[in-house]
Amino acid sequence: MRTGLLALSLATWCAVPTAAQLTVYISADMEGIAGLSATDDPIGRRLMTAEVNAAVRGAFEGGATSVIVNDAHGTHANLLQDELDPRVTLLRGSLKPYGMVEGLDSTISAVVFIGYHGRAGSAGSFAAHTGSGRVGDVRVNGVSLGEGGLNTMFAAWFGVPVVFVSGDVVAVQQIRDLIRTVEGQAVKTGIWDNAVRTMLPDSAQAAIQRGVSAALRMRRARFIPTVETPFEVEMEFTSHLYADIAEGIPGVRRVDYTTVAFTTDEYPAAYRMIRVLYKHLTP
Repeated sequence: MRTGLLALSLATWCAVPTAAQLTVYISADMEGIAGLSATDDPIGRRLMTAEVNAAVRGAFEGGATSVIVNDAHGTHANLLQDELDPRVTLLRGSLKPYGMVEGLDSTISAVVFIGYHGRAGSAGSFAAHTGSGRVGDVRVNGVSLGEGGLNTMFAAWFGVPVVFVSGDVVAVQQIRDLIRTVEGQAVKTGIWDNAVRTMLPDSAQAAIQRGVSAALRMRRARFIPTVETPFEVEMEFTSHLYADIAEGIPGVRRVDYTTVAFTTDEYPAAYRMIRVLYKHLTP
């Protein structure tokens, strides 16, 4: 019998490694960056780069021996490379099989999310969405997950803890609903969908640096949500047109007017199909 994903009641525990090698993986989005009320703001790329740099400084202060940064917003080509901390390895470009979590595997010691937002339909979250505007909801074994949740489960598949998240207040709370031990820094609150109440960038960056450093220094046991197979994925679209197209993909079945579903035993395969469904379908 399938027991499913029971993120709030079942868990495995691990400690952030104290060995010589501590590789920190940073997945960076833009909607949850302090000071931004639009992702096309001319200073958006600079502010995103500055927050990532703050997280990188915190990671090295906290004991990291290497840091991988995945530019994970929109085109995945936002971070200003001439301003980015030179100690990092950068993943860039949107045509990556695993998108926001490309390169995340069992060799990673700890994961950090920067600039995250709430899942589609989240009141009080700036520019809330899941993958793209065509998605109304994504459910994995009955649990509604946004980008942060989907990425958290990807890390959990490899036994890697998410130790810190920054973004708007809803995004931070949604990750905390999955991981009770995660450290977080809310830097803004959405006002409807196109305005925010925000910390100023300098203050947010200082708080993120402190938070990441503290999260890594704690060395305490970390909660990792349980992932149990098979994975039953349901994707609800905002238009039936996407469901019309998606049900033609082998293994994808129609559930109702706007919803399709598929089942797989491998979470990376589930994640990759979810990405295809929200990003690459064209009516």
